[in-house]
Amino acid sequence: MNRGVKSIRAAAREDIGQVDHAMSEQIRQCQGRHEDLVAWTEATRYPDRAYKFFWQVRTRGLREAFGIATTRVRRFLADRRNGAKVRGTTRRACSSAEVLNLQPGELVRVKSESEIRETLDSCGKSRGLAWIPVMNKYCGRECRVYKRVEKIILESTGEIRKAKNTVLLEGVICDGLYGCDRSCFPFWREVWLERVNAGEHEQNKRAATAPEETTIRST
Repeated sequence: MNRGVKSIRAAAREDIGQVDHAMSEQIRQCQGRHEDLVAWTEATRYPDRAYKFFWQVRTRGLREAFGIATTRVRRFLADRRNGAKVRGTTRRACSSAEVLNLQPGELVRVKSESEIRETLDSCGKSRGLAWIPVMNKYCGRECRVYKRVEKIILESTGEIRKAKNTVLLEGVICDGLYGCDRSCFPFWREVWLERVNAGEHEQNKRAATAPEETTIRST
């Protein structure tokens, strides 16, 4: 009897472990995690860092906010004394393909998955920003730029961080993981997109509607 109970418990723990692993893999595929947002953005200058301090005072209280600020200042000074590089101070210059300077309303086409894979590192990221599976279905589609992403705020800390060469696309939202209904806009690196001129767009539109017109006439 005891052996049967133990085997059932072991099987249950194994199943729970598999579910936890699957969920953690899904969570890694979200662009909204704190550590990922930090990875592909840059820290702002001191006025915005002061705003971050006041955010922490409001959300955590003066004593805790002051303690956090003191710890970070001491860590920064220690790194400077030891000659350590400050995180995020050295970045490879962007190529012309990575900087399109897209503006709201411009028409773009999402590159093919193979082209996008060439822009990613071994972790599946472009300068820290992950390409997530929910974006695959948009490869080859034409969309309009909704807006540029210049700054974001980290809700957990109140820090304002700068973003470069990144846009949001109209009507393109995340389908959600494990029933998540936040419906976030995925972040798109400009290197994953290409401009579509008006003439090419009209030609593609006529080509797409031609089969429908033929069907209507034949009926």
